[in-house]
Amino acid sequence: MRLFACLLLSVLLGAFAQVSIEPEINDIFYGIPKDQSGKLISLERQQITIHSKASGFIVMGMKTTSEIAGGESPVRFRAGEPLEFVVRSPLAVSAADPNTIYGLRLLHAKKKKREIVFMTGHASPLGASTKADLSEGVLGLEFTKYGASSYKVTTPALKPGEYALGGATMPQVVYCFGVD
Repeated sequence: MRLFACLLLSVLLGAFAQVSIEPEINDIFYGIPKDQSGKLISLERQQITIHSKASGFIVMGMKTTSEIAGGESPVRFRAGEPLEFVVRSPLAVSAADPNTIYGLRLLHAKKKKREIVFMTGHASPLGASTKADLSEGVLGLEFTKYGASSYKVTTPALKPGEYALGGATMPQVVYCFGVD
């Protein structure tokens, strides 16, 4: 009977420990491993730089992007299955909607950089037009409470590509990963 009680207690404490593992610092995303090892996966932290360029003489093209160094993230996950992340948030104890604070973006991968296009346009002697879209590449997320001060973030099944978790609008720092 004692052996059964000790085994039951260790299983219950193990299950509690899984949920109580939270990041120590706010707004940093970590992956939750599928193997239930209890150790969070550090994502690639990157600073975003804003680049604008215009080209042409009489007819000009314009483009503004947020760029991330490196063509692909060293942190990789498998395609075709939902992924789970955790983020500590000061808003986790409030009724605020985390979808207004955090977002997942699909990045356009180039050889030496990844980018998010925020504005395109053109100008000519006949007029000018611009298209600004701050929601470019934003994908839906599901948030649930995780521990005392965090959210568990669940993505839909993702296709192969490069992705970034961060602020919902014009993030300056993002947490990147790739899907193969």
